[in-house]
Amino acid sequence: MKTSVLQMFEGENWKRFSKRNFKTFPRYTRDQYLEGKRYFEDKDIKMEILDRALLFCLENDTPSFANLKDTYAYFKRKQERSRTIWKEREAPVPQYQGEHPPFKVSQRSLSVYQGLIRKREGAVV
Repeated sequence: MKTSVLQMFEGENWKRFSKRNFKTFPRYTRDQYLEGKRYFEDKDIKMEILDRALLFCLENDTPSFANLKDTYAYFKRKQERSRTIWKEREAPVPQYQGEHPPFKVSQRSLSVYQGLIRKREGAVV
C-alpha cells in the first residue's frame, strides 16, 4: 500500500509528505492510503498547485491526506480566481452609456497629504 501511494507522483515533496503521513498516522495507514487514492489518483491534478499544497502542509505539520486535499482545493480556487481577475483587467473598459454624463471628480495632489504627514512628524518628534 505504502509503495503504491509513494509512486502516485514523482516529486520529492510528495514522497516527503507521504512518509511523514505514514509516520504520523501508523494506526491509520490503511485509512490514509484510501484517502490518498480517492483524492489524488486518476484525477486531473495540477502539479504546481499540488507542490504548493504539499509545501504548505509540510511546513505547517499537517500531514493528513484530508488536509492536503483541502489545501490543494484552496490553492486551486485561489489560482482560478486570480486568473479571472487578470482576464477582467485585460478586458476593455466599456464606454459610458447612461442618460447623464458622469461627474467629474477632482483629485488632490499627493503633495497636500505629504505636507500633512511632514507637519505631523514634526509635531511628534
